Amino acid sequence: MNIRHTVINTNTEFDNLETEWNLLCEQTNSHVFQTFDWNRTWWKYFGDYGKLQIFVLYDEDKIAGIAPLFSDRYPLFGITSYTTLRLIGSNVGKTRDGPLLGTNAYSDYLQFLILDKYIVSFYEHLMVFIKNEVLFDSMILEEIPERSSTLALLKEDFSSSGLKIEIKNASKTTRITSEESGWRGYLKKLSGNERKNVQKSLRKIERTEDNVFRIEMIDRSENFELHLNQLIELHQDQWNREGFPGTFSQKSMKNFFLETCKKLQSKDSIRIYALLPAEASEIASSVAMGIVIIYNNQMYLQHGGMDMTSPLIHIGPGKILNAAIIREAVQANFTFDFLRGNEVYKKRLANKINQNSTIEISTGSARLVLLNKIVNATQRLKKRSANERIRKDIVTKNHSVAAGLYHYTLFMFGRIGNKLNRA
Repeated sequence: MNIRHTVINTNTEFDNLETEWNLLCEQTNSHVFQTFDWNRTWWKYFGDYGKLQIFVLYDEDKIAGIAPLFSDRYPLFGITSYTTLRLIGSNVGKTRDGPLLGTNAYSDYLQFLILDKYIVSFYEHLMVFIKNEVLFDSMILEEIPERSSTLALLKEDFSSSGLKIEIKNASKTTRITSEESGWRGYLKKLSGNERKNVQKSLRKIERTEDNVFRIEMIDRSENFELHLNQLIELHQDQWNREGFPGTFSQKSMKNFFLETCKKLQSKDSIRIYALLPAEASEIASSVAMGIVIIYNNQMYLQHGGMDMTSPLIHIGPGKILNAAIIREAVQANFTFDFLRGNEVYKKRLANKINQNSTIEISTGSARLVLLNKIVNATQRLKKRSANERIRKDIVTKNHSVAAGLYHYTLFMFGRIGNKLNRA
């Protein structure tokens, strides 16, 4: 075998990988977050201050593995003082809109794409790349799934290379794996109370005396983008009412999501579900909406939102819509993935909890440890400051200065009370 590797540094070279990249996704245990469209669109909106370092392993002219990496830089006082090698889709030090407000990578699962027979060769060439071909202070790989070949690959001892590796727990994701006995089998594995709640929710959309809602599914509609924006508005309003910015408070995040969804729609890989009052005829009347991505026999619940002003909100439209989407996934023999989040309902409905990992590789020198702590502390401070400004604007909107201060003070005390209760 003529095994070699190359490193992609330009957008043109990146674009040229599309066909083989997607073929590699089909041949590996990939998630939608590893597809070319997801990575290329993410780089378009969040790669402004980084540099592409996409590692590609070849056997002759055939791609055998890809590590979609980039070099990220962290400025302190206007000077780049710390660089990291990260996977495309990760958190970043800076975007055109400032720091990403979330605390995690936007992509819920990140990993290398490697054909099984080339894992050893991939590791050997990657070590050459890491040691000799790229300058960075640390390599930080976020949200690596627990059964990923990336995690298995990098659990090796790096001491002979003069590098130190540290593996930490990252986010948890919740999933519903397919059942041989279908929907009935899934229901049997729920607790008695949860099973009753699911069945009660589903009766609200069935032709019975309990019927309150109906569901519309939108995938090929010409008005797909219109409904997508409607979902975003519901999502934002729901979170804003609780004093939080919401996923789409940053323009770059919203534009990334819109463009990605349009690309997925062109491949019949995305659906919007709308829960409407039974007598309503227009999607605009939706009480709850959810968007799912379908890829590789998996259904990902990406985002949702509810109309908090609806007189039907007390019935629990979010629960009803979730139950209907889960039933459809299980009946289609898909794995249903809630993705990240510590919401109690996810744990009650899921039959598997995954533990993602963060992998950090560096020389482990005292200087780098100190720089890492300074950078992380600075990033947290920037994000908290930006989040707090948005929260203040949300809470004090349409109030005078005095009234705004009063409402913001109440909001802050409420947050403190909630934290104490959770503790």
